[in-house]
Amino acid sequence: MNLKIKQWIDGYIGKAIVAVNLVFVRGLGLLLRRDHSLKKAPDHILVIKILGLGSVLMAADSIYSLRKRYPQAKIILFCGKGIYTGVAPLNLFDEIWVNDDSSLLSMVSSGFTTLFKAISLRNLWVLDLEVYSVLTTIFSSWTMARNRFGFQLNKVHFRNYLNTHNTFFNQFITVTENYENLVKSMGVETIEPYILEIGQLNRPELEKIIAINNTCSELGGDLRKMPDALLVQTVNYLLNNSPYTLVLTGAPSDFLGNEAFLKANGLYTHLRVRNIAGKYSFSEYYSLLKHQCGAMISIDSAPFHMAVKAGIPTLSFWGPINPIQRFRFDLNQTHEAIYLQTPCSPCIHLSDVVPCGGDNICMKQLTIALAEPKLQSLLKKIKHE
Repeated sequence: MNLKIKQWIDGYIGKAIVAVNLVFVRGLGLLLRRDHSLKKAPDHILVIKILGLGSVLMAADSIYSLRKRYPQAKIILFCGKGIYTGVAPLNLFDEIWVNDDSSLLSMVSSGFTTLFKAISLRNLWVLDLEVYSVLTTIFSSWTMARNRFGFQLNKVHFRNYLNTHNTFFNQFITVTENYENLVKSMGVETIEPYILEIGQLNRPELEKIIAINNTCSELGGDLRKMPDALLVQTVNYLLNNSPYTLVLTGAPSDFLGNEAFLKANGLYTHLRVRNIAGKYSFSEYYSLLKHQCGAMISIDSAPFHMAVKAGIPTLSFWGPINPIQRFRFDLNQTHEAIYLQTPCSPCIHLSDVVPCGGDNICMKQLTIALAEPKLQSLLKKIKHE
C-alpha cells in the first residue's frame, strides 16, 4: 500500500476506533486502578516506530540509554517493512517484529499477530515513538501494558486518556531532544551516545569517497529534493576542487533516477562519479560511510542521520523543514546546513496542504553561490589518513 492510503486508514478508521477505546480504556482504568508508577523495572519494552528510518537513527541515543537504564529488559522494535533492513544492523534491539503493510489484509493480520505476541509478554512497557499516528496509540492501549509512553500534542490530544505517561512533543526543539525527554519520563537519567560499531568492507576500488544523497523515502517525498541544476553544479565543484570519487546513493528504486541524472548532465561516463543506489546492503552501506567515506552531502533524509552516526562531516540542504528541528548544528561544527527559511517554511508536519502546492521554492531558490563556501569548508574537514 502507498503512504496516502496508510495515512487515510490511520486518520479516519483510527479516529473511529478511538471513540470506543476512550470509553473502554478509561472505564477499565477507573475500575482496576492499576499502579502505573516506575517502581518495578520492566522485563520487556516494546518500541513502536512504523515509518521513518531517520527517526530511529535520531532516537538511537535514547534507545541505547534506555537499554543502559534497564539492562535486564528485552527491547523489541515493532516497525514497518520499509525500515527493518536499515534498523537491523544497528544492533539496538533484541528482537524486531515487522508489520507486513503490503496490503490492507496483510497489515491487519500482521498487526493482530504482533498484538497477541505483545499481550503474552510479562511486565511489559510500551514506548510509542510515532508522533502523529492514531493507530499506534490504539495498538499500544490494546497490549494492556501497565505503562504506555508516548507524545502529547494537540493533533493527538486523546492520548492523554489512552497512554499512561505522555511527554509534550515540542516542535521548537529537535526531534532527538523530544525522544530524550520521552525516555527520561521512563526513568532514564543520563543520555549516553550510541556509537555505530561495524566492520570495515574491503572495497579498495572506491578508495576515499564523498557520498551525495538527493533521494528521500515516500514519507519524505520530493519536496525535500534539491533541483538537478544545483546538484550538477555541486558535483562539478567537487570534481574540480577535490580528488575524491563521488558516489550517488539511494535505495534500489533510486538507481534508474540516478542513472538518468548522470546521462542528462554528461556525467555518466566520468571515472570519478558512480551510482551505487541499491548496490549495497545496509550493513555494507554503514561500513562504507564509517570507513571509506570522507564526507556526505545530503538533503533532509535518513542518509544524513546515517552519516552523523558514522561520524563523518556533512553538508545538508534544507527547505520545507527547519534544520533546527532535526539537529543541533550550533553544537557540532562537523556538520553544516544550508537553509533559506523562505516565508512558507517550515511547512511539513505543520500543514496538511503545503502552501507552495508542491512547487518547492524553498529548495529551488538554493544556489551554488550559497553552497560554495560551505563546500570549501567541508573539504577541509575531511580526514586524510
